[in-house]
Amino acid sequence: MRHISLRIQGPHPEWVERADAVLLQLRDAPNAEARHQIIDNNSGLWGELKNWLLELSHKKCWFSEAKDCFNHWHVEHFRPKKSAKDLDGTSYDGYWWLAFDWRNFRICGSVGNVKKGAFFPLRHGNSRAAPFGDVRFEDPILLDPSDEYDPGLISFDLEGRAIAAPHVTDEWEKERVRYSVERFNLNFSTLMDKRKVMWADCWSCIQECRRELNTYHRDKSNAIARDRVRQALNRLRNLVREEQEFSAVARACLLSADADDGRLRNVLQSI
Repeated sequence: MRHISLRIQGPHPEWVERADAVLLQLRDAPNAEARHQIIDNNSGLWGELKNWLLELSHKKCWFSEAKDCFNHWHVEHFRPKKSAKDLDGTSYDGYWWLAFDWRNFRICGSVGNVKKGAFFPLRHGNSRAAPFGDVRFEDPILLDPSDEYDPGLISFDLEGRAIAAPHVTDEWEKERVRYSVERFNLNFSTLMDKRKVMWADCWSCIQECRRELNTYHRDKSNAIARDRVRQALNRLRNLVREEQEFSAVARACLLSADADDGRLRNVLQSI
């Protein structure tokens, strides 16, 4: 998971105008049944933003960073539109006033989105926002890739498993990672297999850096070893680029490199 900013730009003003018109219909609807019908009648509206949302993430799922192994793309409503389920499955009214708010949209592969469904639990004792209320007062369990803080809580191991980042010691943050991995199916077997390949590629580059550094430091005239270090570093830079599939896995692998090797740590810091 990498941070996806929703602050740089919005969709086309014409789309926003149409979405605002539907919101007025929702606000004036007499009951939940009528609101649900309005949402269903206009469900194609958020689908129009699918390509725009994909461009924000370099055509990757916002939650898994997969490009093609997490099934078809869905425009996911982070806060569910019709009903919101708690940890125990208890249903509450959904965030219908955000059904056509593009800032509530995420791109998610269908494998994760189908399992997530309408679940949107909050921290115990936290109150849900009233219609048109400020959702910033909510403390959701699910990690949000559009939040600058949340993606840094999740990391990966050499087996391709999504886990809490090593620096995460707070029990609530650990629970958020655990539940998000489960609810978005982030340890789906195909995802894990591809992450293992990424980790292995990254680790191979790191080990090449280490070997060639040792060679170069034994013989400072060995320009070939120095050049091989540069080549390995360039491959590592490519693996952690934002547009690269599973770049967060490569970053986790880099962070796991032997911190006791000062020379290696020094060159890796240039990435």
